[in-house]
Amino acid sequence: MPPENNQSSINVGNVGNVGHVSNAVNAGRGYALAASAAVLWGLSGTASKYLLSHQVRPSDLLAIRTAIAATLIFIWLALTSPRLLRVSRADLPYFLILGVVGLAAHQFLYYLALERTSVGFALLLAYTAPIFLMAYGLLAKTERMTPGKALAALTAISGCVLMVFGQAGGIGSASLSGAAFAIASAILFAFYSVYSQRGLRRYDARTMLAYIFLASSIGWLVFRPPWTWPVRSYDPTIWSVLLYLSSVVTLLPFGMYLASLRHIEASRANLTSMIEPVMATALAWLWLGEQMQPMQIAGGAAVLCGVLLLQIESLMLARRITERIQQPIDRHDPP
Repeated sequence: MPPENNQSSINVGNVGNVGHVSNAVNAGRGYALAASAAVLWGLSGTASKYLLSHQVRPSDLLAIRTAIAATLIFIWLALTSPRLLRVSRADLPYFLILGVVGLAAHQFLYYLALERTSVGFALLLAYTAPIFLMAYGLLAKTERMTPGKALAALTAISGCVLMVFGQAGGIGSASLSGAAFAIASAILFAFYSVYSQRGLRRYDARTMLAYIFLASSIGWLVFRPPWTWPVRSYDPTIWSVLLYLSSVVTLLPFGMYLASLRHIEASRANLTSMIEPVMATALAWLWLGEQMQPMQIAGGAAVLCGVLLLQIESLMLARRITERIQQPIDRHDPP
């Protein structure tokens, strides 16, 4: 083979190599973003418990938190990147559906489930969201089921089951209506994950975040208008915790989760975010003095193993593809 053809082959192979290494790096970034979101969501538990224990109603908490989050993200973008606030009018219905159905309704249905059944039972059903995501991906042919993904899902979901059964009271009480609301909430979160990817093809994750929370806050303001909020009874400490809850453990994790969907499949992002209950349980043990049962520890370890399996599979797949790209290069190298 002439030298120039050999050089051309090497260059093409190197470009392919760089591309697949870049894909592996992007996947790693996606897992890191989803895991970071889960850690921050885990921090929200202690803040929410504090507010609920100080006579803040769940519906008021969700409405105020969402309204503050929407206000903060719009002010931040208006001051730093006004161009990110520009969206097409034709996409406004899309953002309304995503914010009201995917976020506000998901949260509302979960709280309806909590009113009718135990926290353990509602959590158990909420952790079925990755199953719905994988089922949708297979039916819509947007995702491919791999042995590693199936094993990771089974391990992580089993770990969540162990954590629920290991907590005080176990699964607790169950009801048909509570189960229906909890499953509906899981389906809507799966819908949020999949439907967000459509917008991420056109818009920055920060733009998505702003309009999702704006739409969600509109939905909550219809259900809980501001004049019904008992704000006069809130002291400065409650407002400080509300501000922290709305910004650090709401805006940041939702933004990170959205950004992760640019790099990895929705089911992988959702499975990775399942470390949230592990983080919440660990924080409750460290800060609130709550006891961790052996079953909870085993469940947490299983969840972490499931997430680790996803990342190992991605690295192995990237290495396998790189080796296939490298083979033609080796054959063309001069002796």
